[in-house]
Amino acid sequence: MTALEIAAMRQLAARVLMHQAGPDADAAALAAAARRAYDELTRVVAPLVGQVGVDALTRRALHLAQREYPWLVHTRESEHAEDRFAQVVFCLERQDPAVAAEAAGAVFATFTELLVTFIGEPLTARLLQKAWPEAFSDASTEET
Repeated sequence: MTALEIAAMRQLAARVLMHQAGPDADAAALAAAARRAYDELTRVVAPLVGQVGVDALTRRALHLAQREYPWLVHTRESEHAEDRFAQVVFCLERQDPAVAAEAAGAVFATFTELLVTFIGEPLTARLLQKAWPEAFSDASTEET
């Protein structure tokens, strides 16, 4: 993916988070919105790549996003060690809302970039539209 495509994915993630959390959300609301967005994405991706595939994509996306946001994954083992995204939610809740939104966007953009590499752009786009239809309807409204 090009830098422009990655920026577009971050914007898509921002629309998803804003739709789910609201424009003036605090960090806890953004973290909860990120959890819902992740669960929606997992719901449509898992039938294709399996839960093991989703977990592998999540781990890799978090590892790569930590380069930009080193605080993104709590270093202590949590009670949800098998659920990597629960650790992300924990960390997002403790950030400034703007920083939390940027970090969540980076994770989703990286996850999507990895998914595109794995299954291709057309199928990834269809899965994203299925997972986050409100974000795509907002984008088509903005373009008209």
